[in-house]
Amino acid sequence: MLTREPELRFHHLLCLPLFQGKGYSDGFSVNMQSVKDRLESEDTAVRFVCSGDMICQHCPNRTEDGCLLDGCGGTVAQKDSEVCRLSEIECHSVENYRSALTRLRSKMDKKAFDILCSECRWAKLGLCSFEKWREGVDGLLSS
Repeated sequence: MLTREPELRFHHLLCLPLFQGKGYSDGFSVNMQSVKDRLESEDTAVRFVCSGDMICQHCPNRTEDGCLLDGCGGTVAQKDSEVCRLSEIECHSVENYRSALTRLRSKMDKKAFDILCSECRWAKLGLCSFEKWREGVDGLLSS
């Protein structure tokens, strides 16, 4: 039986290590925590995409036409594209979640993080920063 890897948007490599249980809705938060737990506890391979993924499925900002957040501090697609470029992972390729974080960690710096994330609502609420992201990634990779 052929199984397909779960899909993950590139920019969610920034969001998942920082997730603290707060989200756009209760359904979104429950799903995000479930995805985070799964990816962090298993040696999970994911297919990296620049479109809706397993996290977006439960986001109230998702519409048939895309993401309502596009245009807020750059488009979500632009964030995906930049994280794809920085991580040097090809779109639609399959890679282990931890390996992908390792690759992105080696390339991500504060300037790039701030450009990508400074306009995000979660950064404005103080839940995200480059330092917190590195701490989250380092904690996961050392476990």
